[in-house]
Amino acid sequence: MTSPFSHPRLLGLALWLAALAAFVAVSMETSRTRMADEVEVTGRTLHRLVSQRVAQHDAHLTTLIALSSGTEPAPDGAVRQVMESISRFYPRIAWLALVSLEPEGAAGDAVGGGQGSAEAGSSGASPATGGGTSAVIVREVVDVPAGDGVDLVPLGEKIVAQVRGRPSVYAAGPGRYLLAKRAPEPSDRAVVLMIDAARLLEPEERPGFAHLRISLDGANLVDLPADKSVGPGVSWLKPPHFEKVIDGEGQRLLLSLDRSLPLAALVPPGRFFGFAAVAGLLAAAMSFGLGQRAAVKRSELAAREAEERLAVQERETLLAHASRVNAMGELASGIAHELTQPLTALLSRSQAALRLSRAEQPDMAMISQALDVNVREAKRAGEMLKRMRDYASNKAPERARQDLNAIVAEVVALTRTDLERRGVALMLELGQPAPEAVVDAIEMEQVLHNLIRNAAEALDSAGTAGARIAIATKVVGAEAKIEVSDNGPGMAPDVLPKLFVPFFTTKGDGMGLGLSLCQTLVERVDGRIEAGNAGSGGARFVITLPRASVGRSEAISSKHDG
Repeated sequence: MTSPFSHPRLLGLALWLAALAAFVAVSMETSRTRMADEVEVTGRTLHRLVSQRVAQHDAHLTTLIALSSGTEPAPDGAVRQVMESISRFYPRIAWLALVSLEPEGAAGDAVGGGQGSAEAGSSGASPATGGGTSAVIVREVVDVPAGDGVDLVPLGEKIVAQVRGRPSVYAAGPGRYLLAKRAPEPSDRAVVLMIDAARLLEPEERPGFAHLRISLDGANLVDLPADKSVGPGVSWLKPPHFEKVIDGEGQRLLLSLDRSLPLAALVPPGRFFGFAAVAGLLAAAMSFGLGQRAAVKRSELAAREAEERLAVQERETLLAHASRVNAMGELASGIAHELTQPLTALLSRSQAALRLSRAEQPDMAMISQALDVNVREAKRAGEMLKRMRDYASNKAPERARQDLNAIVAEVVALTRTDLERRGVALMLELGQPAPEAVVDAIEMEQVLHNLIRNAAEALDSAGTAGARIAIATKVVGAEAKIEVSDNGPGMAPDVLPKLFVPFFTTKGDGMGLGLSLCQTLVERVDGRIEAGNAGSGGARFVITLPRASVGRSEAISSKHDG
């Protein structure tokens, strides 16, 4: 692995770039937080100012209602003077009107006499008779400035439907809204203010760095974009946003501020280039120091590498020796494991033959049978040694077309006596016609013998009542299968994944090579062996081999279909 100190210039450049990246990240976060705080503070300040001014509107309505109605209403001329004073001191109130609201059926009575009728006649009436859009006659008693207002006839019914003493808001064209309030009963009068929303804020109060909006019921009354000098913000950062309702009496306006985040504001160029210059000088100084240090270390590394090469050569020599010793150990362990079976059979048969020969009347037939078995087991031991030598030299096995039922029958003949001694019943279910496969018969006998012996030992150690081992052969498509199962306790879930690992065993005196060798022998003939637990309990091993009676194309097709 190359040390970073061996390339001081690259390291210095990387550190300089990392410092610039860190500076940019910190600067952007700091600037963004500061700008967001400015938006929040400005928004709260504007909200407070607009709320105060909106509250004044309701105070004006209340004052005018008190003057124009009640038990002793002021003359309309006095009301006009007050309205003109309000209009002069509060430019945002673009128009004020004192109106009389009369049902359409009472129009004749209003014309017939009464102070309200005379005043309406002098100031102009706005009956809702031309368009038929209102059942209420709206008469403007006083309006300031005169004639600068809006037609209130379409709003007559809505104003009449208002709760007395509470203002309501109505749209009045771009940038304006109406604020209407009815007088207490029995007065039929109402006061209407037209507010210029743009004047709710003074020019010096408007923040040039933010986009300001004041909206009513989703429609913008004021829409002031930020100054052009601010410039567009970066698209990958969420801009600061302030939004709060100005909840005046009946005037639910929404104030919102949006501030863009230009890159120049987030990372000021002057500060950036200044930091880059200082960081570059520090990185250059560090690179020079690291270069001097790297020159010293190179000479040390050259000597160390020579020592390491020598140590590696020594380790490789030791590893090769250890591999040869390990291979010889595995081969010897495999030979010892496999020869145990025929040697045990030879010993037991020889002892039986010896006992028979010492009898007063020796049973020559039994002695001959025992000697035949000894001969067969001796030949089998020789074949095993030959197979182990072939396996060690990676020599291909002597394969031939074999009847799997005949192989099973041969293994049953060899193991029947041991199974009867253990009290284990053997059940055969051999398929017909007999499945055939191209295998080495001796190797398949070894595999089956190992599986039967393991099952018998498991049944014996568990003390299973009615112990039995079942062997079945069958053909499934292009494959021949041999199943060996028992009715013992089965295998634990944590043991199943390790069954075919060399030297893994659950027996106290086992070597852990039997199943590993079985897997090797089966795979040598392009087969596979699988282990599991049967549904009814007990262990179950399945050997799957390519059938000898199907061609290659049929085998491939059957395998794909499966």
